[in-house]
Amino acid sequence: MHFKYKTFLYLFLIFFVTIPVCALTDIEIEGIIGRMSVDEKIGQLFIFGLGGREVGPVPKAHIAKRFAGGFILYDKNVRDPAQVEALTTGLQQLAQETPNAIPLFIAIDQEGGIVARLRKGATVLPGNLALGATRSKALAEKAGELTAIELTAVGVNLNFAPVMDINTNPNNPVIGVRSYGESPDLVTELGTAYIRGLQRNGVLATAKHFPGHGDTNVDSHKKLPIVTHNKKRVNAVELAPFRAAIETGVAAIMSAHILYPALDAEVPATLSRPILTRLLRQQLGYDGLIITDDLEMKAIDDQYETGKAAVLAIRAGADIVLITSTLAKQQSAYTAIRQAVRRREISEIRLNESVRRILKSKAACGAFEKPIVPIENPNAINSPLAVVGRREHREIAQTIATRAITLVKNTKGLLPLSEEPQEPVLVLSPSRDFSNTFLKAHTDISNITPVFIPAQLNARQLAPQLLLTKPSVIVAGIVNAQQADLIHLLSQKIDIPIIVISLRSPYLLGKCPDVACAIAAYDGNYFSIAAAVDVLLGKRHAIGKLPVTIP
Repeated sequence: MHFKYKTFLYLFLIFFVTIPVCALTDIEIEGIIGRMSVDEKIGQLFIFGLGGREVGPVPKAHIAKRFAGGFILYDKNVRDPAQVEALTTGLQQLAQETPNAIPLFIAIDQEGGIVARLRKGATVLPGNLALGATRSKALAEKAGELTAIELTAVGVNLNFAPVMDINTNPNNPVIGVRSYGESPDLVTELGTAYIRGLQRNGVLATAKHFPGHGDTNVDSHKKLPIVTHNKKRVNAVELAPFRAAIETGVAAIMSAHILYPALDAEVPATLSRPILTRLLRQQLGYDGLIITDDLEMKAIDDQYETGKAAVLAIRAGADIVLITSTLAKQQSAYTAIRQAVRRREISEIRLNESVRRILKSKAACGAFEKPIVPIENPNAINSPLAVVGRREHREIAQTIATRAITLVKNTKGLLPLSEEPQEPVLVLSPSRDFSNTFLKAHTDISNITPVFIPAQLNARQLAPQLLLTKPSVIVAGIVNAQQADLIHLLSQKIDIPIIVISLRSPYLLGKCPDVACAIAAYDGNYFSIAAAVDVLLGKRHAIGKLPVTIP
């Protein structure tokens, strides 16, 4: 075969395989809508949470009686790829038994880093801030691609990722390392690249949390945050990544439970018609899915009854409401929307608008096409699950972690450390993974003393005990502010060089400014720890760049 022809054919096949093709025409979608009862249409507006790892009576009732549009998987629903595939297949089989056999959205928060539900047996990528440190659009797109490949294999078709919030507030308690950084341009470039990688491989992406959760010092899971920026600032900064995501063709946008007085002084974004309809739909021209964040989060739940909140969200412009945990609240919300439709507070025309978007999105990810057949032998070499956690994916994860490692400070030129230390080395470890990885990288560990430091600690009590070994150097991994305070106290009391590695937020390094050496690893997973240890021992150079400013 001629070389040029072979190349063209190869590229054509790649394009054909990776670009989702809508299986239903507009006429076919309108036909389905015409056959659906009002109750079926209402059910499509809901994504519910599950209680366990098997298809129990509650999800069966949600599908058979309430025609649920989808389900979200959390840690409690996930054991390993084979179990998740069996769960999603069981749910989809039940959906096939409903009058119009409309497939389900199976959603998950598989952001990477600290937010990843599928872990055991899968490839858990470093988080977004690590990607931000690489400055690589290619790696961000690759992250989306391999995430989609693994999620598709287990039956997930909707990923609540990427986070498109710009983390401009170092005290943000809920975004932090989940963001690509503090720069609108960086968040835009990497976020849109991830969206392309995800959606080209059959999983719908969700840009969150609109209109932006990056500059808050309150966690909306616990309390209602308020962002007081004026419209000019919001338009230039917070909205920039979402505008780009829309241009990229993102399938869904998730609303934030945040009060933006400049946009709507009365209600949070999730319940705001000025924000969801006038701003997002009309001004930004978005016609994809709008999905609420979980209505059981305290920012909403403390102020509104769930049924009322669900009705307000749909009337504001949302297509899907997410209710994750409480059966009574799920039932209440379904009943409330049903009553609102009957009272014509929500017209059937408005209902059809959302159902139309939902069906188009389900068709776009191939949900109507995929055969619902259980995998007979999930452990077989040729099983569809063999792609999950495969070696090539782990290598990409390691590449991201390695390119992210950032040397923030090295004032005394301590690095590299010796693989055979001749003087005592004290290793303060927040996890077994950190100490084990450090020890295994050495050819002689006789002078290395690992000590576990808990997440909750009393720095003044613990500090004197740690110095009994009389170390010549201290290597410390930290994941929270208490551990950072311990390192700062040690640096004030002793004249021993300290190397600190943040295995979570790089902002933690600002809490121990007097250490000799500071490294940002952004993540506590195996790949990031291994990459940090390689830098400590001089096996690799730290080439990452801080995606945020450390105060």
